[in-house]
Amino acid sequence: MNPRVIEYVQQINSTILPEGHTIYTEGELPDNTMYFVFKGEIGIYKNRSGGEREINRLGPGTFFGEMALIHERPRLATARVVSPEVRVAVMNREVLLKLAGSSPEFLFYLLRHAVGRLISAEDKLHRAREELQEEKTSRGL
Repeated sequence: MNPRVIEYVQQINSTILPEGHTIYTEGELPDNTMYFVFKGEIGIYKNRSGGEREINRLGPGTFFGEMALIHERPRLATARVVSPEVRVAVMNREVLLKLAGSSPEFLFYLLRHAVGRLISAEDKLHRAREELQEEKTSRGL
């Protein structure tokens, strides 16, 4: 990420959270915030039959929670601190728009980050479909 963008994001209100702290929960109504990780790691979890499952792990320099902020829909997953502590910037819509307006680099980074997640999700879906088809074929269905 561009050092100027990081410098600006570092000026945003940040907080340190302890290991095990749940930042938001799957299904929770959006609270108009997203997060930028400066230090530590965040685990992203989905409820599956049989319990909660980690689907991603995010470290310094990454964003999360942007889907609920941009689309104003319930949280799609649970975000929890998995390192001894984490330092995150809390960004609301006003801050996001201000930063996006003053820094095309930031907007491009956010877009690239979101598109990367979509590509990853599409790849996983494609692999799951292939595995399902192989299973059907092996069972003669």
